[in-house]
Amino acid sequence: MDYQKKVQEVLDRAVEAGTECGCQAALYIDGELAVNAYAGWTDWTKTRKVDENTVFPVYSTGKAPSSTVLHRLVEAGKLSYDTRIADIWPEFGCNGKEDMRVWHVLSYRAGLYEMPTDVPEELTDFDFMTAKMAKQTPGPEYGKKQKYHPGTYGWLTGGIACHALGRKDYFNIFREYVGTPAGMDRFFYGIAADENNAAFLVTDKKGKSYSQKHVDKMNDPRFRTCCNPASCAMSNALSLARHYAALDQGTLLSRETLENAVSTKWRDADDPIPLVKGRWELFGLGYVLSGPADNVTQIFGHGGIGGSEALLDQKRHYAIAITRNVFNSPNVMSDFYSAVDFKNRDWPDPGEMPH
Repeated sequence: MDYQKKVQEVLDRAVEAGTECGCQAALYIDGELAVNAYAGWTDWTKTRKVDENTVFPVYSTGKAPSSTVLHRLVEAGKLSYDTRIADIWPEFGCNGKEDMRVWHVLSYRAGLYEMPTDVPEELTDFDFMTAKMAKQTPGPEYGKKQKYHPGTYGWLTGGIACHALGRKDYFNIFREYVGTPAGMDRFFYGIAADENNAAFLVTDKKGKSYSQKHVDKMNDPRFRTCCNPASCAMSNALSLARHYAALDQGTLLSRETLENAVSTKWRDADDPIPLVKGRWELFGLGYVLSGPADNVTQIFGHGGIGGSEALLDQKRHYAIAITRNVFNSPNVMSDFYSAVDFKNRDWPDPGEMPH
């Protein structure tokens, strides 16, 4: 099956129709590159074409690689899932967090989802924000219910990694433990200020967006160049797909570690598995589980607001990723998935779910 040709045609049609400005799609099958497609422009001025190395704002898609850093540190013996965070990060042990464990953060049970500030200069300062997180008081969900941490997750995972290693250079830690081994050469938690092959978020052809605030934020140089693993990652599709191909091939984590990371055991009995199509609510340890109803761990990964997404189908050994810059719907994702015969979040209606 010539997936490359089919996907390239899909992307080209979307750009020609104006549904997409610029986009990329990548697919590894059993560790081998099957699709490396790209089309369009870095913004509507159409002064620079997208190529395979163009990096896009991918928002929360960057959360999963930051989770992999902690799994790698566990395998290296630098910490365990049951490590008390305060034991490696003494300032963290306050305001009800004295006994919080690493697994609470990874499974979104830390209750630390509230943003401690909205000031851009503070939000883009990794050291300042990790220090702020150490002083936070968790919400009532701590240790009980999973609740997504949209903006804070990266400062928590990043802070834990830095304190476990006694270092402050989180992006270098990421590159050492995940980025370089996986070949993620165009994945960044903060691009260089002089990076010229980077897409900008844009509104659709009618000038509309489902959040102008997010468009403006991620086009602000302060956010494009900052280290925020939760919401400011920049990447091309190839690097995102390589992360999952490396997980699939066992070059980042052992099979045992990966199976534990995507296990549903990290959910309490009273924390129902929703299996609602298109929802990001079912987490293992840092990865969203989105396989079919009878095998939810088959597919896992993470997506980001704006339409980027990267996933691994463990059964078919598909490591798949898409990046795009039109901050509105509809988008080319469903056509891309159809072109490669991939079904993501293929869940039944709630009334049809097994009990």
